Amino acid sequence: MALQAKVYLYHLNNANKENGIKKGEGWKFSQVTDAGRLAIEHDYYPTVSHRVEHKVLQDFADNVMLYLKTNHPDIQVPDLSIPIEKDSEYLIAYSPARIRR
Repeated sequence: MALQAKVYLYHLNNANKENGIKKGEGWKFSQVTDAGRLAIEHDYYPTVSHRVEHKVLQDFADNVMLYLKTNHPDIQVPDLSIPIEKDSEYLIAYSPARIRR
């Protein structure tokens, strides 16, 4: 689980740099179903998502947040709470300021 969290943050860090996410923009995390993931991907760009079994999704999200706080100061996450959809199977990160038009 820890290795998956580090790989996820590697991809998030790349998206952060490649898309020039500024300090005021930041990222938001959600635990969502496949339909929720598709809706977020439709509305926002960039997104970084990873599918995890529902029973271990919370542990995965906790690991991501732990490594995010300790090893990735460049990735801004103003709100550390993670909304959870019923039967969620994806952790997705997106920048609320980057709405697709």
